[in-house]
Amino acid sequence: MSLNRREFLKCFSMMGVLAVTHAVVPRSAFSDPSAHPPIYDWNPLPPRVLDGKPSLPAIVGTSHSADPQALQVRGLVRRAVEDAGDFDRVIRRGDTVLIKPNLVYNLPSGTGSTTDIRVAGAVAEMTLDCGARRIIFAEGSAVNHPVSTYGMWNRERTERCFVVGGYADLAKKLGASLIDLNDAGEEFGGRELVREVHLPRGLREKSYWISKVFLDADRVISLPVLKNHELAGVTLSLKNYIGVAPADIYHRPGVRQGKMGLDHSVPGLAKTIADLVTVHPPDYAIVDGLVGVNTGTTGWPALPGPGGPMRAILAGRDPVAVDTVACLAMNYDPATIGHLVYASAVGLGISDPRRIEIRGAGIEPFRQDFAIPVQGRYTPGRYGEKT
Repeated sequence: MSLNRREFLKCFSMMGVLAVTHAVVPRSAFSDPSAHPPIYDWNPLPPRVLDGKPSLPAIVGTSHSADPQALQVRGLVRRAVEDAGDFDRVIRRGDTVLIKPNLVYNLPSGTGSTTDIRVAGAVAEMTLDCGARRIIFAEGSAVNHPVSTYGMWNRERTERCFVVGGYADLAKKLGASLIDLNDAGEEFGGRELVREVHLPRGLREKSYWISKVFLDADRVISLPVLKNHELAGVTLSLKNYIGVAPADIYHRPGVRQGKMGLDHSVPGLAKTIADLVTVHPPDYAIVDGLVGVNTGTTGWPALPGPGGPMRAILAGRDPVAVDTVACLAMNYDPATIGHLVYASAVGLGISDPRRIEIRGAGIEPFRQDFAIPVQGRYTPGRYGEKT
């Protein structure tokens, strides 16, 4: 592994599983959709900025385990990817492949709040099977818990998430690299690890600082979990890109979470997500829906939907289409998820369910009515119930 400053594993390899403490959000916070009605009108929509026409229909593969006692994660991942197709065309021999999981917290694998290490391992193995030369697990985590121990923002947050989530051990096993996307320089205040990317037609900003390692990767795989979100409606393969922004630059002093220097208003966050994905769109998206968190990212304990863990994987080459199908599985109308609307408008993919073909298990085996509103704040519409 090549970690330089990130040879944090020597310091943190003996860390145990951390206790996580959060305030439990009362169920009444989910009961009043009228407080924040669904947004169907995101106009004016931005112009298309990416060249090329999307393939129609967009293909999304899904897999599902009906029996929780017979859950075979590796098989689920492979089936979803095989049904989606084109993985061996995307990953070429000799590629450097960057896998971007969702490790927003320092939680052990299996909670549904972070990408399950079994999913990450299966994706990495498939990538190697296609002849990839180098695998990088890269993340820029937002917060460490408990706050009483780790306090406000510090530069070790992603390091702890890699260790506690099992990624340090997985990287060692595979000979992969771990990269902290929060780092702009080896020392705080430096800029040698990032490059400014200009977006003349950016929706929220006209430029962003992004890790050189991320920008220079031959292929990027977005590997999120399936969760709803109180500020974005959902957090899937596109929202996963908030972790790409370096907290060294986008952290707001005095706030315990990283990235709060980015606009986190509902319309601002939707535009920021579309901007960040435009910088280096994922070449493939694979969503870990083994649990499917239904309590947002600030409600604890994190719980699945009313039907329990979803035991599903969704995959495809079009990240917007993959996220759209995930919305349908949560019984959310994708037209009410701002970053999906903007991402489709600028040319990142297809958000119209009528132009998406779902192969494999479909979504009915694991579709559930996820909470409306999410944490009492964001209100997705129910699909097919627009008034």
